[in-house]
Amino acid sequence: MASIQLAVKVDVCTHAGLQHGVPALMRLFDALQIRASFFIAGGPDHSGRAIRRLLRPGFLSKMLRTKAVGTYGWRTVLYGTLLPGPQIARSSPETLRRLSRDGHEVGMHGYDHVYWQDRLPHLSADAVRAELGRTVAAFSEILGDAPRAFGAPGWQCTPTSFAAEDELGLAYHSDTRGTAPFIPEMDGQRFRTTEIPTTLPTLDETYGRIGSTASELTRFYRQQLHPGLNVYTAHAEMEGREQLPLLRDWLETLRGEVEFRRLIDVAEAAPSLPLGHVVVAPVAGRHGTVAWQEPHHG
Repeated sequence: MASIQLAVKVDVCTHAGLQHGVPALMRLFDALQIRASFFIAGGPDHSGRAIRRLLRPGFLSKMLRTKAVGTYGWRTVLYGTLLPGPQIARSSPETLRRLSRDGHEVGMHGYDHVYWQDRLPHLSADAVRAELGRTVAAFSEILGDAPRAFGAPGWQCTPTSFAAEDELGLAYHSDTRGTAPFIPEMDGQRFRTTEIPTTLPTLDETYGRIGSTASELTRFYRQQLHPGLNVYTAHAEMEGREQLPLLRDWLETLRGEVEFRRLIDVAEAAPSLPLGHVVVAPVAGRHGTVAWQEPHHG
C-alpha cells in the first residue's frame, strides 16, 4: 500500500493573517519539523468588500457558524470599505523572506483576493493578465524573483485564468478541489501547467457542521486521509489564530504516520499526469461554487 503523504497549504488572504497568523504557524511548524507551502495575497486587503456576498445563499450562516468577525477582527471586516485596505505582502517583506529561508515554500495567492474571487468570471484576458502581473511584480520586489506557484483565491478558475497562468511558466498551480495532481482541461480547452488540488475539506467548511472540538475534528480529518497525496488547505486567519490548538492537535497525532511534503516537491517529482476535466460546482459547508476536478474519460 502506498504511504500516506500530507501537504499543508496555508492560504494567507488578509493583512491580519500575515501579521499574526503566519508567525504563529511558523512556530508550530518548527516545533513539529514540518515545512509547508504558504500562498500569500500580494496586494491590498479589501476583505470588507466581501460584504456583497451576503446576497449569496449560505454566506451569512457560514459567517456565523465559523465566528468570522471574531476570527478575522473588525478591522479586517471593514478594510476596503470604511477603512483603507493595507498592503498584505508588502507590509511584512521580512516574513516572506524568512519563510523562504526556513525552507517553507512561498507561492502567490492573487493580488486583490476579493476582486479575483468575486469578479473572475467577468474579467477579460487582459484584466486577468494584469492582475497576475501585479502579483508577480509584488513578489519579485520582495523575494528577488517570482514564486513558481499560484493558488487561486477562493478556488475560482476559468479557461482565461488557466491560459494566463500557463503564460507565467509556473512549476504548478493549486487552483481547484479534487483528488490527485492532473493536467487541467476546461470548457474544451487543454492547458499545460500541472494542477495540484486541495483534496481535504477546509476547517471553515467543517467547523460547527462536522464538529466543534479538537477531538471531533481530529477524528474526522484522520478518517479522510487516504494512501498517496493528501492536500490540506489551512487559513492563516483561522488555523493561525483562534483555531491554532485544533491544528496542533491534529498534526501532532499524525507524527510518524504520514510523510509531510511541500507542494513544490510534489510537482517536481510528479510523473506523467492524467488529464482532469475542471467543472464549477458547490461544496458542502461553503457558499457559492468552486472549481472541481473530474476524471478525464476521453
